[in-house]
Parts: sequence; structure tokens; C-alpha cells
Amino acid sequence: MFQIDRKKLRYFDYTLFLSAIAISILGIITIYSTANGAIFAKRQVVWVILGIVGMLIVANIDPRHIKRNAWIFYLVVLVLLIFVFARGMLSHGAKRWIAISFIHIQPSEFVKIAVVFLLAAYFDENPKTEPYTMKELLYPMVVVLLPVVLIIKQPDLGTAIAVLVIALSMILISGVKKSLVVKATIAALVFMPFMWSKLKPYQKDRIMGFLDPYSAPTTYGYNTIQSEIAIGSGGLWGKGLHHATQTQLSFLPESHTDFIFSVFSEQWGFVGCFFVIGLYLVLLYRAFVIAKSAENDFDRLVCVGIITYLWISIVFNMGMTLGLLPVVGIPLVFFSYGGSSTITAFFAVGVLLSVGLRSKT
Repeated sequence: MFQIDRKKLRYFDYTLFLSAIAISILGIITIYSTANGAIFAKRQVVWVILGIVGMLIVANIDPRHIKRNAWIFYLVVLVLLIFVFARGMLSHGAKRWIAISFIHIQPSEFVKIAVVFLLAAYFDENPKTEPYTMKELLYPMVVVLLPVVLIIKQPDLGTAIAVLVIALSMILISGVKKSLVVKATIAALVFMPFMWSKLKPYQKDRIMGFLDPYSAPTTYGYNTIQSEIAIGSGGLWGKGLHHATQTQLSFLPESHTDFIFSVFSEQWGFVGCFFVIGLYLVLLYRAFVIAKSAENDFDRLVCVGIITYLWISIVFNMGMTLGLLPVVGIPLVFFSYGGSSTITAFFAVGVLLSVGLRSKT
């Protein structure tokens, strides 16, 4: 299963492969440039190397093996989520990590891919020419909502939203009745006041900080304001590496994770941002090309789920740094510091490479 077929090398999507690595290298450099970022950069190098090795291994696995083991992967991740509540590490008021020596594992990151595999397997094994009914969607809904509820309890609203959007994209692509979509939308609007009442105080503050950050510039609006200052002060060409005042003077919070794009923007300006966004567009374009060439529903749906996962990370993270979206703590894929998120991202690209190879050989 892991033996490399040299004939496949000419069909390997080197553009997708290299764009992911290029973004990761820029991420490491940016992490290193943050205040006290050397230790995080060294760790990120390890995660990236492990991620690349994992990506190459997964790229050589037939997607059919992934489909057969989708349930196992899902259950393992679910057990890890449950374990978080029993032995999870508390940090910043949230239990999201499992500590094993100096390694911190965040199972909620793995949920994004586990849900993609299981939903793709379900719709592939239950094909329909007519749209799916509510009854037929009960199984996918349970599969998605079970980990989502556990993630919300951590609490980690950003990841929960990401998983829901990923699942929704796959369900819509598979086909549902328009009336069902309308009913679901109305139900969501009706329940909004209830959902608002269940949010944690800091989660409400983040939403208020998005709506009007300057009404409380020293509290819930602080992160957004400092991020906007960092991005704006970068100008056209940026201030250069290690010369970003917002970062070096520690005005910018979570500079190596949630607001890594703000750091890069201040250092390299609009030109640098344009270059990074270009790399992300290349990444997404190659993913779309692979999805279009997929030879069966499972491969196609897996690609849709992974594309949505990448898109959410890019748009949500950049959106919150620009003040266009609430701060929800979604890392910038391949760029932000984090072992679980980095390995998950490379694993996802490995699956895309596998689907691409299968469609051409």
C-alpha cells in the first residue's frame, strides 16, 4: 500500500505540493519574527517536516483504503474528544488539548477531516438521483453534530462553525430539497436569540468587538483594532522583518497563531499580502482541478470537503484580522503556529494528491 510507483511521479501535482510547502516556509519565517518567536518557529519546523512526510505517505494511499477506514478514524477522533474532558489541558479558560509530555494534541482539528471522510463515504454508498430527504439526512446530521457538541463544550466555537460549514457544503453538493434548505434557514433564524443566550461572555464580547470595536478599544475591541493598525501600518512594501512595531512591542495579541497574517502584513505590506494570497489561490485552484477530475462520488466529495476546509481557514482568519469577521480563533492554514492544525492540513493535501493520482493512472 505504501510502495511508491515511479510511473505515478509524472502525474504528481507538484504545483499543489510546492504551494503548500511555500506557504509553510513563509509561515515559519513569520512565526520566528514575532516577539519571542524563536522557540515556536523551531517547533513549527518539526510539525511541517512531519506534515510533509505524512502528506507523501497519504498521497500514495488509494482513496478506497481511506473510505474503508473512515469509521475507524472518526471513532478514534471522537474518543480523543471525549478524553479531552477527562484529562484535557486547561488553557485560556478552555479545555481543547491533550498533553503528552511536551506535545499538545488538539483533537478538534482532526474532526474537520474525519467528518469529511465519513460523510463522503455515506453519500457514495447511498447514491440518489433525487434530492435527499430529511429522514435520509438524519445519519449525516448525527455524525456531524456529535463532535460539534463536544467541541462547543470545550468551548471552541470557531472550530465548531468550521465543521458545520464543511458538512453543509458536502450535503448541499450531494443534493437536498430546496424546501428543506428554506426550513433549516428559518429554524436557524428563529433559534438565534436562544443561541445568543447560550454563548459564553467572551464569545459575546468577540461578536460585539466585530460589530463596533472602537466602542471598547481596551477590552473586546482591542484585538481587532491592533490587528487593523498592524495591517494598515505595513503600507505598500511593509516595514521589513523584525521591524514590525505592533509585533515587536507586543501590542498584537496571539501574533504567532490567530493574528499571524497581521504580522506578515505589517512586515511585508500590500505586496507581500498579494503574494501570499496568490499562493493560496494557486492551492485552491489545483484542489478544484483535482476535484473536477475525480472519478467517483467519494473522491469528489472528499475534495469538496477539503476545499471548504481550506477556504474556511483562509477566509475566516484573514477576515477576522481585517475586522470583516468576528474573532473566532481559526488558524490560517499552513501559516499559523500549531502542530495539530499543520499536520491536519498536510494530511488533507495528501488526500488531494492521492485523488489526483488515482484519476490519472
